[in-house]
Amino acid sequence: MKVLQFVTRLDLGGAQETCLDQCRFLLERGHEVHLLSGAEGELVDDARGMSGLTLHLWPEWQHPVRPLRDARCFLRLVGLLRRERFDLLHTHSSKSGIFGRLAARLARTPRLAVHHVHGWSFNRTQPRPVRALYILLERMAARPGFLLLSCSHETDAQGRRAGIGRDEDRRVVRYGIDRRPNLRYRDRDAIRRRLGLGRRELLFLQLGNLKSQKDPLTFARAAVLAGKNRNRLQFWIAGDGPLRAEAQKIASDGGLDDRFRVLGWRRDVPDLLEAADVLVLTSRFEGLPIAILRGMAAGRPVVATAVDGTPEAVEHGKSGLLVQPGDVQGIAEALESLTTDASARRRMGRAARNRSALFTSHRATMETLAVYGLPAGSAGANRVLKKSALADQE
Repeated sequence: MKVLQFVTRLDLGGAQETCLDQCRFLLERGHEVHLLSGAEGELVDDARGMSGLTLHLWPEWQHPVRPLRDARCFLRLVGLLRRERFDLLHTHSSKSGIFGRLAARLARTPRLAVHHVHGWSFNRTQPRPVRALYILLERMAARPGFLLLSCSHETDAQGRRAGIGRDEDRRVVRYGIDRRPNLRYRDRDAIRRRLGLGRRELLFLQLGNLKSQKDPLTFARAAVLAGKNRNRLQFWIAGDGPLRAEAQKIASDGGLDDRFRVLGWRRDVPDLLEAADVLVLTSRFEGLPIAILRGMAAGRPVVATAVDGTPEAVEHGKSGLLVQPGDVQGIAEALESLTTDASARRRMGRAARNRSALFTSHRATMETLAVYGLPAGSAGANRVLKKSALADQE
């Protein structure tokens, strides 16, 4: 089978990592795999290093909407589809999903198109006219026979409520991760010393970009409230983005100073999770956050906003605490409750690790193969599935 995976940018994120995972297991099964993306992102080198992958990097294909530039890319994509005659188009991220499916419709190829809904192009934070426009575009792109593959049941339900696509074209494959990096033994004390953490300090860690979706400003404000008169609390964000300076200013003005740190993009996330005591995610909207799945696999209790697919992973009061988005006081109180109750941290951490077994790369691989219509019982498939199953069990 000849496959084109299409994503807007190769940033660090759930959509991009899932896209690369799809490329890997298809290559391992002997398929011809092409990947189309913009030319920027932290994962570009990962894609370049993938043996057998045909990589198309288009510098002009970017996230911001620019009508003339986007129109040229659209026509170029139509030409690529007609020339290469792919058997399968799998799109990731909203812009690529809309453009890719419309291009496939115009090119009349390939027969099978799958849009992976990591999160819709519309969300509750948008002005009503903007939201209505994106819903219209999603409806136009959802041609009968093109599959909508949602990363959570709530994401799927949102598309259903918005009238996007047909019921028979909808599928749900919840994210899965390779749990090995988070289950492997790590010397917590040594890692914390290397990171400059004292033995009695508690680290609240947020993973993700500093954009409005992840709402790092709410995390900073909650940190100020929770950290007041508690000098042993540390609040770190592993990520970067346009709200970095504003988040740091909120924390500094609130007296946290060097106890609030923005680390930038990091590739040592398993070590950071080992050093952390609690994983925090203050998103305004989500699909199903991979950061939470990693935190759970690492055995960390989660404090997160109860948005979209997040409650499908985090059980409130069992594996973590869920708070309404934007509720600074509520998030601060959740952080404070875990600060003062070490037994709750341990209990929720164990429950989180156990529950993370539901979100494995093995399960996601098998379910995605079924969506593609590929048999999981072939020799090539069995090699891939055996490797992923062993990884999940370690």
